[in-house]
This record gives sequence, structure tokens and C-alpha cells, in this order.
Amino acid sequence: MQFSKPGGRVMPRFTIPRDIHYGRESVGLLSTIRGKRAMLVTVGGEMKQRGILSRAETALRRTGMEVRLLEANNLEHVEQAVAEGASAMRAFAPDWIVALGSMAIDAAKLMWILYEYPEAALSDLHLPFSLPDLRRKARFAAIPSIGGGAPEATAFAEVGGTAEQYAWAAVDYGIVPDVTFIDPELGAAASSVEVAEAGLEAFAYALDAYAACEDAPFAEPPAQKAAELVLQHLVAAQAGDGFAREQILYAQTLAGIAFSNVRAGLTHALVRQTAAVLAGGRAQRGALNVVFLPHVIRFNAEDSRIRARYARLARALGLRGRADTLAVQALTDEIEALCATLKLACTLRQFGNAQELEGRFPAIAARAAEDFCTQANPRAVSKEDALEILRAAFGKAE
Repeated sequence: MQFSKPGGRVMPRFTIPRDIHYGRESVGLLSTIRGKRAMLVTVGGEMKQRGILSRAETALRRTGMEVRLLEANNLEHVEQAVAEGASAMRAFAPDWIVALGSMAIDAAKLMWILYEYPEAALSDLHLPFSLPDLRRKARFAAIPSIGGGAPEATAFAEVGGTAEQYAWAAVDYGIVPDVTFIDPELGAAASSVEVAEAGLEAFAYALDAYAACEDAPFAEPPAQKAAELVLQHLVAAQAGDGFAREQILYAQTLAGIAFSNVRAGLTHALVRQTAAVLAGGRAQRGALNVVFLPHVIRFNAEDSRIRARYARLARALGLRGRADTLAVQALTDEIEALCATLKLACTLRQFGNAQELEGRFPAIAARAAEDFCTQANPRAVSKEDALEILRAAFGKAE
């Protein structure tokens, strides 16, 4: 957990969006925000095709605001895309930035920082919790899609990432959105694979956060609720049930609230660094979470104190096991069974070129051990520990 020091005292902090609007037609509640100019930020054509962009624009114009669209479609060139977006914001001078879709939220957060501070560069953002105050020029509204790491509720913004270079990222409570709108329609048109991976990503974030939040009592309830929603609804959501998909959207945001306030953990670090070397990159993250999560739980649970926390969560989720060891085993068994039910890859061997990926394990392990999120893991992690988990997650040849 990040600490601030008002008056010389070290005080814990819990930060979430000021308002979270949720439920059908909630995008229309953009009409409740007040300002002069709003810049809508999108990535790709998904929001336009689903009619979300039109609804958002209509709601904002209803307030009398001038509205302009910024399409950020060249995120493979992150520095250029963010600089161009920030330049467009400076030219238009919005007092609201409204990002539609999870990738757009991440990108727009970085643009927002450079809009507020034109003298800054992406390379200045690498130190966590070091940003100066934002909102001198604009506030931020987020409309998430399903999947993508819950930037609608977190202090994280991340774009890009390759085998040679870390993703461009900023971590600061100042970039938690002011207001978030969660509309179930945003999950209705997602593919079954997208829904399954989004749910498992939320589950992994929730469990990482729960394990790490012994001293963060405000983060524990959203972590537990997110895990409950995923186990209750993910299979039906993958099959297309509208109510179940709505619950997965809510689980995503709840998990984001939890992990943002404890800074995630080892699963997220391993996923980030492994996805960077895989074809498809960020798109692979949801599937990778369920591959790593059981192994991270087993690693962390070697500490009896952490094992007791996992066991308590397992029992709260309705899993059996009187002894803590048996409860934790029931939890990892449930995750692996869920992976099989959803017909997702359950080992790293099933991703792309297995031999090439295995050869990159030492580099991935080194980067994961140094990853910012690993600092929040409840058990210390060495490069050798990360490498052992990678090898376990690789699986055996059939």
C-alpha cells in the first residue's frame, strides 16, 4: 500500500472514483457532468460500432458542452500516440476527458498527464506516486469495456510493452478517474473468449489483492466480492447470459478497486512480463492470469500466515477444507477446473512457440522480480522464485 505523510504521520490511503454509475443506460448519465468542452477518446472502432460513442456524444451535447473526438489508433508507437493526443488536448482545451473502452482509458490517462504538464515526457512517469497535482485543466471520466485491467477504477495507466522494453506506465492516485460509468451493454457484444479472460483476470486481481491486504481492511471487501461474482457467474457469462455478463463487468471494477489500493502482486507482474514477449501481447493477459494464479497461490501459501488468508477466502467462497492446507488446495483445484470448463489454455506450453518462450524465462523472471507490482506481493520474491513459477506454469509435454 502507498502511504502519504500528512503532518509527519504515516497514513494509509484508499482511493476510488468519486462516483461509479452502473446499470443499463448509465452512459446517458454523462449528461450530469458539467463543463465547457469534453474530449472523447477512443481506440479502434468498437465503441462507434456498438453505438456507445454516439450515445456518449449525445449525452454530453445535451449539457451544452462542445465535444470533440480523439481517435488514438496508433498505440504500437506509444510515445508518438500519447504526444499527439496531448497536443490535440492542448489545442482544444477540454475541461473533461471522457475515455471510452479500457485501452482508451489507459492511453487517455497518459495523454491527460502531458496535457496538464506540457513540459513532461513519458520517460518522466516511471517513478510511482510521483506525479504533481492534476485537474488544473481537466477532470476524467471513464467508460470501460470488458477486460483490460480495470483502469476505470485504478491508479494505473499502461500502454504497450515488448520483450525489449517495459510498457509505458504511470502509477499515481491522481489518475484514478473522477467518475466511472459501467453500462452492461459494454459486455453484451464481447466474444465468449473475451468474457472468460476478463473474468479470470478479475479473479486473479482479486486474489492477489486479498492475499496482500492484511493491513488494508478497505481493500478486502471488494476483493472478496469480485471473487464471489466471478465464481458465481463466469460460466454463464461465457455462454452469453446477459445478467451474468453484467456481474463480470462489476467484478472487474471491484477487483480493480482492491488491487489498485494494494498494488496487485506477483500474478500481475508475471502476466505483464510474459505478455510482453508473446504474439498478441496485451490481448494474452486474461488467459495468462489463470495459468499463473494457482502457482502463485502455492508459492505464497508456503508462508503459514498467507496460507491462512487464502484459506479464509476459500471458505468464504464456499470451498471445503477444515485445515488451511486443504482449503488452499480446494481453491487452486477450483481455479484449474474453471480453466478447463472454459476451455482456455491452462499451461504456458499452450501459448505460441513453446520452445522460444521457454528460452526467455530467465529474462522474464528477472523483470518480474523487479516489477513494481511484485513489491506488493505478501511474500518476498527472488528471480529464482519467479523462474521456478514460470517452469511450473509451463506444464509437462503431453
